[in-house]
Amino acid sequence: MIPANKNISKIKTYVPGKSGSIKLKTKPTKLSSNESPIKFSKNTINKINQTHLDLAKYPDPECNKLKKKISKLYNVNSKNIIFGNGSDELFYLISYCYLNKDLQGLYSKHGFLIYPIAINAASGRCIFAKEENFKANIDELIKKSNQNTRVCFIANPNNPTGTYLTKSEIKKLREGLPKKCLLVIDSAYSEYVTEKDYSDSLSYAKTRNDVIVTKTFSKIFGMAALRLGWAYCPEQVVQTLNKIRPAFNINSYAQEIAINLLDDKEFLKNSIAHNLYWKKWLTNSFNDLGFEVIPSVANFIMVKFKSENLATTLADSLEKSNIYIRKLNNYKLSNCLRISIGSEKDLKNLVRTLKKIIAGKNK
Repeated sequence: MIPANKNISKIKTYVPGKSGSIKLKTKPTKLSSNESPIKFSKNTINKINQTHLDLAKYPDPECNKLKKKISKLYNVNSKNIIFGNGSDELFYLISYCYLNKDLQGLYSKHGFLIYPIAINAASGRCIFAKEENFKANIDELIKKSNQNTRVCFIANPNNPTGTYLTKSEIKKLREGLPKKCLLVIDSAYSEYVTEKDYSDSLSYAKTRNDVIVTKTFSKIFGMAALRLGWAYCPEQVVQTLNKIRPAFNINSYAQEIAINLLDDKEFLKNSIAHNLYWKKWLTNSFNDLGFEVIPSVANFIMVKFKSENLATTLADSLEKSNIYIRKLNNYKLSNCLRISIGSEKDLKNLVRTLKKIIAGKNK
C-alpha cells in the first residue's frame, strides 16, 4: 500500500442525504438534502430550453458574464468574486491555501461536515467549539482560537440545526478572533431568512480584509444538479485561491443557467413564500405529534427526539415507505432528524405516513 496523507485517516467520508432505491419503480419522497421544490417560471424555462452551447469548447475560466451579473446585483467589485464547483470546493481551496500541519481550522461543533473534512485534507488541525441550544457559541469559538488559528468556518444559518447568528454576534466573533484568522461565513441558506437582526454579512465583509462570504446556487436558486457556488473575498484572497483553483471548474451550462435565474424574481419570491408557510405547517405538525422542533430560519427543520432509538426507528420506517429524511449521527446528533421543506404533496405524505407509523407502534 502506498501511504496516504496521515490526516486522511481522520476523515469520515461525507454521506449525502439518501435519494431512494433504483430498484423501486415509484418516485421517492426525498426530504433529505434541502433541495428546492419550486419550479422555475415559464420565462426562465424558455430561456433554459433555448440555451445552446458548443460542447467542444472549454467554459470561460473566469465566468466573466456571470461575474459581471453578480457584481451588479450584489453591489460588489468583480475583483472580489471567485467561483467554486459548489460551495464545497471553495471550502477546500481556502483550507489548502491557508492551513498546514501547524495551523488550526475552527468551527462550531454541529457545523457543516465538510468543514472538518476540508481542514483535515489540508493537513490542518480541527478544532471545534461547543454550542448552546444548537447554536454557535461566540464566546466558546473565541476561547478556542489562538495564534495558530488561520480559518474559522461558520454556517449562518447553520446546517443542520437551522439556527443563526445575528449581525452583532457575527461582528463580535470577528473582532474576538485573532487578526491573522480568516472568518469564512457560509451563507448558503441566507435568502430564506426573514429575521430583521440577520444579515448575509456581505456588507460587513466589504469593510474588512479578513472576512469571506460564500453563497450557493444549490438552495433557493434550485441549481443543485449543476454545482455552482461563489464567494466574496478580499482581493488578495481571491488572487491566492485562484492559484490553485482548477482552470475550468465551472461548466458552461451552469454559468448560463445561473445568469438567467438571477433575473427570475418571481421564482425567488415564490420560494420564500412557500418555505415560510410550509415550514410553519411542518413545525406545527411535529409539535402536535409531541416532538420538539428546533426553531429554524432555513429551508429545513431539525426535530429532536427523546432517544436515538426513536429517531432511527422513525427514519427507517419512513424509508420502507419510500420517504427519505436525514439522519444526523455523523453530526453527533443521533437523537435528531433533519427534514427539508419540500412540496406540499411530499410534506403531507410525510406527516400522513408518520402518523400511521406511530399509530401502529402504539397498538
